[in-house]
Amino acid sequence: MRKATLTFHPPSLILVSLLLLLAPVIHMLHIHTTPIKSQTLSPLPRKEVAQISAMEFRPLLSDYYLVLVAQLYGGMKARLGKEEVMWMARALDLAASLDPYYTEPYYFAGNVIPWYGAVDTVIPILKRGIEYKKGDWRIPFYLGFIYFYFKKDPVKGAKYLSMATQNPHAPSYLPLLVARLYSEKGHYSAAIAYLEGLYRSTQDPKLKETIGKRLSALIIMDRLEKLGMEYKKRYGTFPRTPRDLVEAGLLNRVPRDPYGGRFFFKKDGTVWTTSSLRERKRPKAKGKKEKKKERSTGQ
Repeated sequence: MRKATLTFHPPSLILVSLLLLLAPVIHMLHIHTTPIKSQTLSPLPRKEVAQISAMEFRPLLSDYYLVLVAQLYGGMKARLGKEEVMWMARALDLAASLDPYYTEPYYFAGNVIPWYGAVDTVIPILKRGIEYKKGDWRIPFYLGFIYFYFKKDPVKGAKYLSMATQNPHAPSYLPLLVARLYSEKGHYSAAIAYLEGLYRSTQDPKLKETIGKRLSALIIMDRLEKLGMEYKKRYGTFPRTPRDLVEAGLLNRVPRDPYGGRFFFKKDGTVWTTSSLRERKRPKAKGKKEKKKERSTGQ
C-alpha cells in the first residue's frame, strides 16, 4: 500500500526516470489523445485506452500523470486558468483510474481543484476513492464539504460527512468539527472550520502553506462581513471598502490580503477581494531586445 506523501515540487529526476520507463507506453498513448489548445499541457489519453495500453505499468503511469499535475500546479499557481484547471482534473481522474488505490490523486482533487471552480469534475473522482479507499476518512470528508459548501447541498453533504465521522480511523476531533460546520451561520465560517481541520490533519508542508494562506484570508473576510453588518445597523447601508469601517471606528486599520489584492464589499454585504484568493502574477522578465528597445526610445 502506498504511503500518502503528496509533494507539489517533486524532483525532476523522478519525472525523467518515469519517462524512461514509460516511453513506449506514452508514445503509444499519444496516438489516442484528446487535443488541447495550450502548448504547455501534455495531451491526455482516454481512460479506457490508458488502462489497456499500460498493462503492468499502470501504477507507474499513474505516478507520471500525478507528477505532471504537481509540476504544473507548482510552476503556474499564479497563472492557472480554466483550461489548466480542467486539464489537472482530467489528469487526476486518469491517475486515479490507472491506480484506484493510489491516495494522492484523491487528496489533490479534493483539496485543490474545487477552489479553482472545477467542482463537478472532482466529485466522480472522490466517489471512486470512497469505493477503493474505504479506510480513509478524508475522502468522504472532502466530498461532504464540497456538497455542503460549493454545491449548497446540505443533505448530500451530511451523508458524506457522517460517513467520515463514523470511520474508525477518523480523528477524535472530527465529530465536533462537523457539528461546527453545521452550526456556523456566517458566509465564510463553514469554510474556516473546514480549513482549520484540514490544516491540522495535513502533513505535506507545501499543502499546509497553501491551506494556511487561504485560511488567513477567509478569517479576515469573515470578520469584515460581521463588521459590515454592524456598519449597516448604524448607517443603513453596507460599507464599500474596509476604509469605511476604519473611518467609522469599527476597525483599527485596513487589513492586508495575503494574496496581494484589496478587500471590498459587494452590494449584498459579502466581502470579496481583487485577488480572487489566487496568487498574484509576477511581472514577466524583459528580454534583452525589449530592454534595448526601451533604451533606444528613451523609456
